[in-house]
Amino acid sequence: MRSKGQMQTIEALISVAIISFIIILLYFMTPVSQEVSQINRKIDAYNALKVLDQSRNLRQYALQANATKIEESLLPFLKSNYKVVLYNQTGNITEIPTIDSNNIASVSYIIAGDLANYKPIEIRVYLW
Repeated sequence: MRSKGQMQTIEALISVAIISFIIILLYFMTPVSQEVSQINRKIDAYNALKVLDQSRNLRQYALQANATKIEESLLPFLKSNYKVVLYNQTGNITEIPTIDSNNIASVSYIIAGDLANYKPIEIRVYLW
């Protein structure tokens, strides 16, 4: 029969081995999450809307309620499927898309109008 000290030493070595294995396993596993890709797509969409807003085209198309022109303007910037929906203070101006996907992200960008009138419009880009 082994002594109590030898058993505790063996138990300690086994526990150190298990903890080391778990730490190494967690360190070398780099999870690829869909959330990261969604965040990157949302950042790309927001930056594209910002560039279009700085060029004054986005504001013009939004005030004209022309979602098709906004989608065409976003084409060089976005790689995934997307749809643009415009909202005013009371509801949606353009048709809400029917999307057959579980991996959907959306980005909102608000235009306050132009110098002549205050007319807030939300530009919502659905990405899938």
